[in-house]
Amino acid sequence: MNSKIFFVLAFTVILSLVLPIGTAYSEELTDLQIELKFTNGDRASGFQKHFVVYQDHNPTPYLEKKFEGNPESVLLPQNHQYRVEVFANGLFSEVGYVKLADSPEKLEITLPLSGGLKFNVFFEDGETPIENAVIKIKNQYGEEQQVGNTNEDGDTLRFWIAPTIVEGDYYVADVYLGEYLATSVSNISVTKGIQQNQKIVVPIPEVVEDLITFELYNIDSQKLFKKDGYYSILLEDQRNEFSVESTMNSKGLIYFSNIPSALYSVTVLKDGQKDITWADTQVPITGNQNDFELIQNSDFEPIVVPFANSESSISGEAISVIIEEPQSNPLPEPIVYESTINEYTLSCNCVAFRMDDIQDYWISNSQIAIIEMFSKHDIPLSTGVIIDTFGEDSTIVDVVKNGINNGDLEIVNHFISEQPLTDFNAEQLDKMLKESTRQFKEKLSVTPTAFIPPQNIISKDTMPLLRVNGFTVISSMDQIDTPPYSLENESLYRFPQGATTGEYDESLGSFVGLPYKVTFANTLKSLEDYGFAVVTLHPQEFSILEDGVHYNEVDLDQLKELEKLIEKIKSENLKTVFMSEIEQNISKVLIVEEESDSIFPQVIPKWIKNNAGWWRDGQISDTTFVQGVQYLINKDVIQVTANIESSGNKEIPSWIKENAGLWAESKISDDDFIFGLTYLVNQEIVVIDI
Repeated sequence: MNSKIFFVLAFTVILSLVLPIGTAYSEELTDLQIELKFTNGDRASGFQKHFVVYQDHNPTPYLEKKFEGNPESVLLPQNHQYRVEVFANGLFSEVGYVKLADSPEKLEITLPLSGGLKFNVFFEDGETPIENAVIKIKNQYGEEQQVGNTNEDGDTLRFWIAPTIVEGDYYVADVYLGEYLATSVSNISVTKGIQQNQKIVVPIPEVVEDLITFELYNIDSQKLFKKDGYYSILLEDQRNEFSVESTMNSKGLIYFSNIPSALYSVTVLKDGQKDITWADTQVPITGNQNDFELIQNSDFEPIVVPFANSESSISGEAISVIIEEPQSNPLPEPIVYESTINEYTLSCNCVAFRMDDIQDYWISNSQIAIIEMFSKHDIPLSTGVIIDTFGEDSTIVDVVKNGINNGDLEIVNHFISEQPLTDFNAEQLDKMLKESTRQFKEKLSVTPTAFIPPQNIISKDTMPLLRVNGFTVISSMDQIDTPPYSLENESLYRFPQGATTGEYDESLGSFVGLPYKVTFANTLKSLEDYGFAVVTLHPQEFSILEDGVHYNEVDLDQLKELEKLIEKIKSENLKTVFMSEIEQNISKVLIVEEESDSIFPQVIPKWIKNNAGWWRDGQISDTTFVQGVQYLINKDVIQVTANIESSGNKEIPSWIKENAGLWAESKISDDDFIFGLTYLVNQEIVVIDI
């Protein structure tokens, strides 16, 4: 065979192997629109859903894509049969079939209703609830789906997630105390359309009553003793709700007891100041690991190892410790609380109404009725627009534009996706914020400076990126963005909702309206607690709901409740403002307190009160407590009448310690406590260097 002919044939064969679907490039493409609905007829959100497309009978996926909206459009080659599988929360949900010809097709896929999963979390006794535990729900593939916190009763909000309809599918719930994984529950199934409660008992006690022991070793691995310096350790939990300090005894041991279970930062102090040769370290104190050694090394990086017979809380292995960079700053000086007479607080004493979820082709009659109600009563309304689903429905667009022109509406950025911000990294979130601003300029000729996060959920990147992108107000909800809320000198103000005109009905899977008296009572409480009140409305609350479906018909009874609320607020002469105007209406309010009958100046700092309780409980030494007494003498709170240079060998009466504990618990007055300390000093029971 001619070598040139052979080369051409060989090249053709190789090319056909490398590009077996090359002929597909010449195929015409047709648009397939995939729309998701629930079995009750409601439109489903594209949040945490994706689909996989198979062409003809090929077992290999032709296309896989996340839903960025609903409906979602894709271009596919004509004259083929397609199978479209939809996944929600990473688990199979439903499948649809379609044959594409030369014209666009719409494929409607009906998903099973989500199941409602609520967790109740308790300590090992099964009765004591755990507050502020973090619950992370993952699917069976380890992909995080939802995150929530427990309230004071140990309950989470109800998570609505896709049901497990395929045998073998399940969810996992991880329970964290701060960053410490306390327990994990697997094989959780979710039934479609049903509310479920899942009790979780975490295998740790509320308070570790055992003795917690620390030992310090220098860079030569030699144990440190009291003769080597005045060493102590400060334990602080991650939520800044509990801290305690204890000093080294003559045997080189530092003891703690009655410590609430949590993940603690461990700071080594020398002579009362942070010793930078030990970096801050984190250890879980949960009753399973009670003895620790801190080993100083030449790089000033501590190594924390358990004593020989200790076990990890879960795995049975040595504890993994998070090492933080050393800090050179000393611990801050104790705060002295001055008299509160003539003290001021800041307050707006104003109400801002916020309406969420403005969008195209969705119960527009209810949206319009709400806007017209506020315009009728000349009450400002901050309107959260989901901008990527807004702009095509001329009916709602015209009403919003008229509201802007008339000064009735403030436009608030409600983002360009219904997905929570925790689904995006910092780069993605920054890009989407900029895109949302661009679309607001294009569609409404406005640049909102107020922001409502989808589902009220905030990520760690939210606040910094909002500042960078020119936002000055964020409004979430007070259960997620928790108080306090600064009302002055902020580049980004936090004004979360404190009241709502409706509540989420778990049995219906939708928002339903509340009586105006309930909303008004919550509004007054928010004014009292925070100095402002943001009242949130959802259009769903004001539409007719039948058999789980919202119709584009106004619920006139609930609209009347809204009017009663507005009239009540006006009758009480409460000021109403846009959300972005709350900060502009802040003023000082004098705090009037009753004069105290105490004969002692009001200069007793909080840290002394803490020390008093810890001393009574045996958590700090007599020496540490006496340092607080010395402080009170220096401040002339304790008047010394004796010429004291005592060796301090007398035994401290038990009633002094009991008084200290009662004072820490605010069960006796400052006067009673100071009288006891004055007795202690003037009877030469303690060592005082005057």
